[in-house]
Amino acid sequence: MKSVISHICGGLGNQMFQYAAGRALALRLKSPLRLNVSWFFDIAPGNTVRTFQLLSFPKLASTVSGIDIKAPATWETKLLSGVRLLRDRLGLPQFLLPRIVPEPSFAYWSGMEKISTPASLHGYWQSEKYFTGFSDQLRKDFTFSSLPQGCARELARSIVTCSNAVSVHTRRGDYVSSAHAQAFHGLIGQNYYKKALEYIGSQFGKAALFLFSDDPQWVKENFDSHAHNATVVDLQSPDAPQHDMHLMSLCRHHIIANSSFSWWGAWLGSGAGLTIAPKRWFADERVDTNDIIPDRWLQL
Repeated sequence: MKSVISHICGGLGNQMFQYAAGRALALRLKSPLRLNVSWFFDIAPGNTVRTFQLLSFPKLASTVSGIDIKAPATWETKLLSGVRLLRDRLGLPQFLLPRIVPEPSFAYWSGMEKISTPASLHGYWQSEKYFTGFSDQLRKDFTFSSLPQGCARELARSIVTCSNAVSVHTRRGDYVSSAHAQAFHGLIGQNYYKKALEYIGSQFGKAALFLFSDDPQWVKENFDSHAHNATVVDLQSPDAPQHDMHLMSLCRHHIIANSSFSWWGAWLGSGAGLTIAPKRWFADERVDTNDIIPDRWLQL
């Protein structure tokens, strides 16, 4: 049977978007889904080193028909580059061959609805619109494994017993250490968090903040909780980020960064509370980011 192949790259949040787009397409077309993870075995200079982490979701492995570690054939790579070159320079249709499907832009691309198999998806596909109608299935696929004993489970108990637990994510990492990443993504300033916390206070009063970051020490030393009670989450398990995301999802409200990681932490939550997201997702304002934030979330 002809397959949908989703090429996976980047950190856990990016991997989840790429899986979600491929999974939804495969379900719609009633086709097998394969994942290509060759990017992780030959990471180009300048890219942040990552590991393939989707299998940290125990139910996900059964949803794919195979995982490929070999890169696409040379002719396919060259053809993909040629398709992009023609599209960008000559204004030709978004894709020319049904097998290779490059993401045409960061904004949602309705052409996904017309794709047939075989299809090889190359891109990030960062919009909920790519998996509209399949949210329930994806929530099952992204079922978390059990939290480890100790600090993680104690935090989980604290979160679920709070009526207004708020996850607050501060993304640093390569946004700070890499000039290229910082120039493209940009760091979210403290003014955003100040406005978000003031809004939380106006709606719910004094809240219990759970502060998540890839640099918890920086958060301990620099983050202003603006009179809210705050707990810095530091599981000391950088190789298991799914545990942080799991704890995020248990919170009622969310203040996310310009990060696909906290996007998913909020999306996998109950949906009963408020999610606040930054209006400016990238430093480059020319990138159309209107489709990444669901309409039900508040942008500040």
